[in-house]
Amino acid sequence: MAAPLFMSGVFNYVDPLFGWQLYIWGWIFIIVLSVVSWLAWRYGKWDKYKPVWGLFYAFKAVSQAAFIFNLGLICELLSERDAKCIFDYGKWKYTGVSRLRSLIFNYTTVFIPEMPLAKAIIFKYGGRNMDVEIAKRLQNYEWEKYSSVTLGGIHTDMILDGDNWTIRDSPQHKIIESQCETHNDGNPTDQIHSYSKYMRYIIERKLPKPDGIVDFITIPWSRIDAAFPILIGNNTMEGAKRQYARELEELDNNTLGQFYFPILGGGLGMAALLLICRMVIVFLL
Repeated sequence: MAAPLFMSGVFNYVDPLFGWQLYIWGWIFIIVLSVVSWLAWRYGKWDKYKPVWGLFYAFKAVSQAAFIFNLGLICELLSERDAKCIFDYGKWKYTGVSRLRSLIFNYTTVFIPEMPLAKAIIFKYGGRNMDVEIAKRLQNYEWEKYSSVTLGGIHTDMILDGDNWTIRDSPQHKIIESQCETHNDGNPTDQIHSYSKYMRYIIERKLPKPDGIVDFITIPWSRIDAAFPILIGNNTMEGAKRQYARELEELDNNTLGQFYFPILGGGLGMAALLLICRMVIVFLL
Protein backbone atom coordinates (compact mmCIF):
# COMPACT_ATOMS: atom_id res chain seq x y z
CA MET A 1 0.00 0.00 0.00
CA ALA A 2 1.46 3.36 -1.01
CA ALA A 3 1.94 6.04 1.60
CA PRO A 4 -0.70 8.81 1.51
CA LEU A 5 0.39 11.98 -0.25
CA PHE A 6 0.92 15.17 1.71
CA MET A 7 -2.40 17.08 1.75
CA SER A 8 -3.73 14.58 -0.79
CA GLY A 9 -1.11 15.71 -3.31
CA VAL A 10 -2.63 19.15 -3.78
CA PHE A 11 0.83 20.66 -4.46
CA ASN A 12 1.41 18.20 -7.29
CA TYR A 13 -1.31 19.75 -9.43
CA VAL A 14 -0.02 21.44 -12.58
CA ASP A 15 -1.08 25.01 -13.29
CA PRO A 16 -2.70 25.50 -16.71
CA LEU A 17 -0.63 28.57 -17.62
CA PHE A 18 2.99 27.43 -17.41
CA GLY A 19 2.63 23.71 -16.73
CA TRP A 20 4.47 23.94 -13.38
CA GLN A 21 3.49 22.03 -10.27
CA LEU A 22 2.26 24.15 -7.37
CA TYR A 23 5.17 23.26 -5.09
CA ILE A 24 7.53 24.85 -7.65
CA TRP A 25 5.55 28.07 -7.32
CA GLY A 26 5.88 27.69 -3.57
CA TRP A 27 9.68 27.49 -3.81
CA ILE A 28 9.74 30.52 -6.12
CA PHE A 29 7.64 32.45 -3.61
CA ILE A 30 9.97 31.50 -0.72
CA ILE A 31 13.11 32.47 -2.69
CA VAL A 32 11.65 35.82 -3.77
CA LEU A 33 10.46 36.53 -0.23
CA SER A 34 13.91 35.70 1.19
CA VAL A 35 15.77 37.91 -1.30
CA VAL A 36 13.42 40.86 -0.90
CA SER A 37 13.49 40.53 2.91
CA TRP A 38 17.30 40.50 2.91
CA LEU A 39 17.44 43.56 0.65
CA ALA A 40 14.98 45.39 2.89
CA TRP A 41 17.07 44.57 5.97
CA ARG A 42 20.41 45.28 4.26
CA TYR A 43 19.56 48.67 2.80
CA GLY A 44 16.76 49.69 5.14
CA LYS A 45 18.35 48.78 8.46
CA TRP A 46 21.97 47.64 8.36
CA ASP A 47 23.45 50.39 6.14
CA LYS A 48 22.56 53.18 8.53
CA TYR A 49 24.87 51.60 11.14
CA LYS A 50 27.89 51.71 8.82
CA PRO A 51 29.88 54.06 11.12
CA VAL A 52 30.02 51.31 13.77
CA TRP A 53 30.56 48.31 11.51
CA GLY A 54 34.19 48.16 12.68
CA LEU A 55 33.02 47.83 16.26
CA PHE A 56 30.67 44.99 15.32
CA TYR A 57 33.38 43.08 13.42
CA ALA A 58 35.84 43.60 16.27
CA PHE A 59 33.24 42.18 18.68
CA LYS A 60 32.72 39.12 16.48
CA ALA A 61 36.47 38.53 16.17
CA VAL A 62 37.04 39.00 19.93
CA SER A 63 39.61 41.68 19.12
CA GLN A 64 39.93 45.44 19.45
CA ALA A 65 38.74 48.30 17.30
CA ALA A 66 40.52 51.47 16.24
CA PHE A 67 39.81 55.03 15.22
CA ILE A 68 41.95 55.71 12.13
CA PHE A 69 42.68 59.42 11.60
CA ASN A 70 43.90 60.87 8.30
CA LEU A 71 45.92 64.08 7.89
CA GLY A 72 42.72 66.10 8.15
CA LEU A 73 42.11 64.40 11.53
CA ILE A 74 38.90 62.94 10.16
CA CYS A 75 38.44 59.51 11.66
CA GLU A 76 36.83 56.21 10.75
CA LEU A 77 36.06 53.37 13.13
CA LEU A 78 37.62 50.10 11.93
CA SER A 79 38.15 46.63 13.35
CA GLU A 80 41.64 45.77 14.61
CA ARG A 81 42.15 43.56 11.58
CA ASP A 82 41.65 46.44 9.14
CA ALA A 83 43.58 48.89 11.30
CA LYS A 84 46.69 46.84 12.13
CA CYS A 85 47.12 43.73 9.95
CA ILE A 86 49.27 44.20 6.86
CA PHE A 87 48.33 40.94 5.13
CA ASP A 88 45.11 39.31 3.97
CA TYR A 89 45.81 35.70 4.98
CA GLY A 90 42.79 34.31 3.14
CA LYS A 91 44.29 35.56 -0.12
CA TRP A 92 47.32 33.35 0.50
CA LYS A 93 45.67 30.12 1.54
CA TYR A 94 42.71 30.09 -0.84
CA THR A 95 45.08 30.02 -3.80
CA GLY A 96 44.80 26.62 -5.49
CA VAL A 97 41.82 25.47 -3.40
CA SER A 98 39.08 23.92 -5.53
CA ARG A 99 35.66 25.52 -5.58
CA LEU A 100 34.08 22.42 -4.00
CA ARG A 101 36.64 22.23 -1.18
CA SER A 102 36.34 25.94 -0.51
CA LEU A 103 32.77 25.34 0.72
CA ILE A 104 34.10 23.80 3.94
CA PHE A 105 37.76 24.90 3.87
CA ASN A 106 38.69 27.70 6.29
CA TYR A 107 42.18 29.15 5.82
CA THR A 108 42.35 29.79 9.59
CA THR A 109 42.97 26.06 10.17
CA VAL A 110 46.25 26.35 8.23
CA PHE A 111 47.60 28.90 10.73
CA ILE A 112 45.76 27.54 13.79
CA PRO A 113 45.85 23.75 13.22
CA GLU A 114 44.38 22.91 16.63
CA MET A 115 41.10 24.58 15.72
CA PRO A 116 38.38 21.90 15.33
CA LEU A 117 36.90 21.60 11.85
CA ALA A 118 33.34 22.13 13.10
CA LYS A 119 34.37 25.34 14.86
CA ALA A 120 36.22 26.53 11.76
CA ILE A 121 33.12 25.97 9.60
CA ILE A 122 30.99 27.91 12.11
CA PHE A 123 33.50 30.77 12.06
CA LYS A 124 33.61 30.67 8.25
CA TYR A 125 29.88 31.00 7.71
CA GLY A 126 29.37 33.13 10.81
CA GLY A 127 31.74 35.74 9.42
CA ARG A 128 34.20 35.63 12.33
CA ASN A 129 37.60 36.78 11.09
CA MET A 130 40.68 35.41 12.91
CA ASP A 131 43.35 37.43 11.07
CA VAL A 132 44.38 39.30 14.24
CA GLU A 133 45.06 36.04 16.09
CA ILE A 134 46.95 34.72 13.06
CA ALA A 135 49.08 37.87 12.86
CA LYS A 136 49.83 37.69 16.59
CA ARG A 137 51.00 34.10 16.28
CA LEU A 138 53.21 34.77 13.29
CA GLN A 139 54.67 37.77 15.11
CA ASN A 140 55.33 35.72 18.29
CA TYR A 141 52.65 37.74 20.10
CA GLU A 142 54.72 40.90 19.79
CA TRP A 143 51.64 43.03 19.40
CA GLU A 144 51.14 46.66 20.40
CA LYS A 145 48.03 47.63 22.35
CA TYR A 146 47.43 51.23 23.30
CA SER A 147 43.75 51.34 24.07
CA SER A 148 42.56 54.91 24.47
CA VAL A 149 38.83 54.47 24.97
CA THR A 150 36.24 51.74 25.41
CA LEU A 151 33.23 51.66 23.09
CA GLY A 152 30.45 49.24 23.92
CA GLY A 153 32.87 47.13 25.94
CA ILE A 154 35.40 46.98 23.08
CA HIS A 155 38.88 48.42 23.70
CA THR A 156 39.55 50.97 20.98
CA ASP A 157 42.84 52.47 19.83
CA MET A 158 43.40 55.87 18.24
CA ILE A 159 45.78 55.61 15.27
CA LEU A 160 47.03 58.31 12.91
CA ASP A 161 47.41 57.09 9.33
CA GLY A 162 48.90 60.07 7.56
CA ASP A 163 50.20 58.18 4.53
CA ASN A 164 47.28 55.88 3.58
CA TRP A 165 49.00 52.74 4.86
CA THR A 166 45.74 51.11 5.97
CA ILE A 167 44.02 51.64 2.59
CA ARG A 168 44.46 48.26 0.90
CA ASP A 169 44.52 49.58 -2.67
CA SER A 170 46.94 52.44 -2.00
CA PRO A 171 50.47 52.32 -3.51
CA GLN A 172 51.91 52.78 -0.02
CA HIS A 173 50.19 49.67 1.30
CA LYS A 174 51.35 47.60 -1.66
CA ILE A 175 54.95 48.73 -1.07
CA ILE A 176 54.74 47.81 2.62
CA GLU A 177 53.12 44.45 1.89
CA SER A 178 55.80 43.55 -0.66
CA GLN A 179 58.70 44.63 1.57
CA CYS A 180 57.34 42.79 4.62
CA GLU A 181 56.71 39.64 2.59
CA THR A 182 60.35 39.66 1.43
CA HIS A 183 61.55 40.28 4.99
CA ASN A 184 59.39 37.50 6.44
CA ASP A 185 60.66 34.97 3.89
CA GLY A 186 64.22 35.63 5.05
CA ASN A 187 63.43 36.00 8.76
CA PRO A 188 60.90 33.32 9.76
CA THR A 189 61.50 33.92 13.50
CA ASP A 190 61.22 37.71 13.29
CA GLN A 191 58.27 38.38 11.02
CA ILE A 192 56.41 41.67 10.52
CA HIS A 193 52.63 41.54 10.34
CA SER A 194 51.53 44.86 11.85
CA TYR A 195 51.98 48.45 10.70
CA SER A 196 53.30 49.52 14.10
CA LYS A 197 56.13 46.96 14.06
CA TYR A 198 56.95 47.93 10.48
CA MET A 199 57.12 51.61 11.50
CA ARG A 200 59.35 50.76 14.46
CA TYR A 201 61.74 48.79 12.26
CA ILE A 202 61.88 51.68 9.77
CA ILE A 203 62.65 54.19 12.54
CA GLU A 204 65.25 51.89 14.11
CA ARG A 205 66.79 51.37 10.64
CA LYS A 206 66.29 47.62 10.84
CA LEU A 207 64.55 47.97 7.49
CA PRO A 208 65.46 50.41 4.70
CA LYS A 209 62.80 53.03 4.07
CA PRO A 210 61.58 52.44 0.51
CA ASP A 211 60.75 55.23 -1.90
CA GLY A 212 57.13 56.26 -1.66
CA ILE A 213 56.84 55.67 2.11
CA VAL A 214 56.70 58.56 4.58
CA ASP A 215 57.86 57.78 8.12
CA PHE A 216 57.54 61.24 9.72
CA ILE A 217 54.63 63.67 9.40
CA THR A 218 54.18 67.08 11.05
CA ILE A 219 50.64 68.18 11.80
CA PRO A 220 50.17 71.91 12.53
CA TRP A 221 48.87 72.69 16.01
CA SER A 222 46.06 74.79 14.48
CA ARG A 223 44.72 71.67 12.78
CA ILE A 224 44.83 69.70 16.03
CA ASP A 225 43.09 72.52 17.88
CA ALA A 226 40.40 72.66 15.17
CA ALA A 227 39.75 68.92 15.50
CA PHE A 228 40.11 68.71 19.31
CA PRO A 229 39.50 72.25 20.64
CA ILE A 230 40.39 73.17 24.19
CA LEU A 231 37.31 75.38 24.55
CA ILE A 232 34.53 72.88 24.05
CA GLY A 233 31.47 74.92 25.07
CA ASN A 234 30.34 75.65 21.53
CA ASN A 235 31.17 72.11 20.47
CA THR A 236 28.94 70.76 23.21
CA MET A 237 26.00 72.78 21.93
CA GLU A 238 26.68 71.81 18.33
CA GLY A 239 26.99 68.17 19.36
CA ALA A 240 23.67 68.32 21.18
CA LYS A 241 22.00 69.83 18.10
CA ARG A 242 23.46 67.17 15.87
CA GLN A 243 22.38 64.41 18.25
CA TYR A 244 18.84 65.82 18.34
CA ALA A 245 18.74 65.99 14.53
CA ARG A 246 20.02 62.42 14.31
CA GLU A 247 17.35 61.21 16.74
CA LEU A 248 14.65 62.87 14.64
CA GLU A 249 16.07 61.26 11.49
CA GLU A 250 16.19 57.83 13.11
CA LEU A 251 12.64 58.29 14.40
CA ASP A 252 11.46 58.97 10.85
CA ASN A 253 13.43 56.01 9.49
CA ASN A 254 12.14 53.65 12.18
CA THR A 255 8.57 54.84 11.61
CA LEU A 256 8.96 54.20 7.90
CA GLY A 257 10.65 50.88 8.61
CA GLN A 258 7.55 49.62 10.40
CA PHE A 259 5.78 49.48 7.05
CA TYR A 260 8.48 47.55 5.13
CA PHE A 261 7.30 44.05 5.88
CA PRO A 262 3.52 44.73 5.84
CA ILE A 263 3.89 46.35 2.41
CA LEU A 264 6.14 43.51 1.26
CA GLY A 265 3.81 40.82 2.55
CA GLY A 266 0.74 42.55 1.14
CA GLY A 267 2.33 42.95 -2.29
CA LEU A 268 3.44 39.33 -2.47
CA GLY A 269 0.09 38.16 -1.15
CA MET A 270 -1.77 40.20 -3.76
CA ALA A 271 0.48 38.86 -6.51
CA ALA A 272 -0.11 35.29 -5.33
CA LEU A 273 -3.85 35.88 -5.14
CA LEU A 274 -3.97 37.27 -8.69
CA LEU A 275 -1.95 34.31 -9.96
CA ILE A 276 -4.25 31.81 -8.23
CA CYS A 277 -7.38 33.55 -9.55
CA ARG A 278 -5.98 33.55 -13.06
CA MET A 279 -5.14 29.85 -12.89
CA VAL A 280 -8.60 29.03 -11.51
CA ILE A 281 -10.32 31.00 -14.27
CA VAL A 282 -8.25 29.34 -16.98
CA PHE A 283 -8.84 25.94 -15.41
CA LEU A 284 -12.64 26.44 -15.15
CA LEU A 285 -12.99 27.87 -18.63
